Amino acid sequence: MSWACTVPVFRFALEQWPPDQFEVALFHEEPLTAAQEALLKSIQPTETENTTVPNMRIHSVDLTASPDPRWVKWWKENKPKDSTGPRLVFFYPASTMKLTPMWSCDFTADLVSNALQSPARKKVAAQLEAGDSAVWVLVECGDKTKDTAARQLLKTRLQIMAKKLKLPEVKTQDIQSGYLSIRPEDLKLSFSVVTLRAGDAAEKAFRETLLNSEDDLKELEHEPMAFPVFGRGRALNALVGKGINADMIDEASAFLSGPCSCQVKRQNPGFDLLTSVDWDQLLENQIRAYDDRAQAKISVEDPPTNPLNSKPPARPWPQIYRYILIFGTLAIVMRIYKYFKDKDSSPNENDVSDG
Repeated sequence: MSWACTVPVFRFALEQWPPDQFEVALFHEEPLTAAQEALLKSIQPTETENTTVPNMRIHSVDLTASPDPRWVKWWKENKPKDSTGPRLVFFYPASTMKLTPMWSCDFTADLVSNALQSPARKKVAAQLEAGDSAVWVLVECGDKTKDTAARQLLKTRLQIMAKKLKLPEVKTQDIQSGYLSIRPEDLKLSFSVVTLRAGDAAEKAFRETLLNSEDDLKELEHEPMAFPVFGRGRALNALVGKGINADMIDEASAFLSGPCSCQVKRQNPGFDLLTSVDWDQLLENQIRAYDDRAQAKISVEDPPTNPLNSKPPARPWPQIYRYILIFGTLAIVMRIYKYFKDKDSSPNENDVSDG
């Protein structure tokens, strides 16, 4: 069952949607060497509360040991002609219903590392941790004119939308339900752009992940493509070539900043990326940073009193003592005055007549 909530889509996804797991198969027709066994052990995902890091499951498929017939069938139909050793194949999460692998490579340390993480993916995660609503990944085609035009349009339009769009007012019940773990005033609209240069070897696996996410994108590599990434590494479908225009950018931005009308992840558009990010820890770090910032702001607006420099509060008793002294002195003066006045007004015995 799903129901509308007032937390923006980009924030709800970061708070509530753990990344889907990729299925990764290591095909080998001979026993793995000691080095290969060590490499396989080193990339085993770490269990977290809701998923794993990286977000994948690894299957070691020994083709000589009667593995699952489905793996055998796939390998026979798709085995690369130039493959001579163990081969690592990455399949999209089952939620995508895609049978085409996102990427495959020889089982070597550098290629495996490239598949699991890259500079661009690290930058995307850092921007999301910093509070960006979404990070647009621009996949360049290599045509300088097209790439420059797409990048400039993206940046210009996203700056406009960050100012133009308004965040929904988050209802108290959604905060109480645990859909938002930061203060509503800490939410912000901010978009950034990360570029994948054509021919960048360090981003080859990431590029292939994006291009293979839809069946026809590989045929459009001569055009730049833009993928908005949000939440815990979830990407919306690509804007391609002339599709990178104001209307399409505005539509995607409005969707991401609008209320999460459907809380069920699979009923929302998009697909998850393969990353080595601990999203639970990232969210915790972000919440702590927001809390520290809020505390610093309070300290600036209402600085604490320094006990070494502060003056002790005024004591009321010395003031009272002064009043007592003043009134006491006045009373004494009045008594002396009355004494001499009475004395002056009394009859003198020399003035009394004899009878």
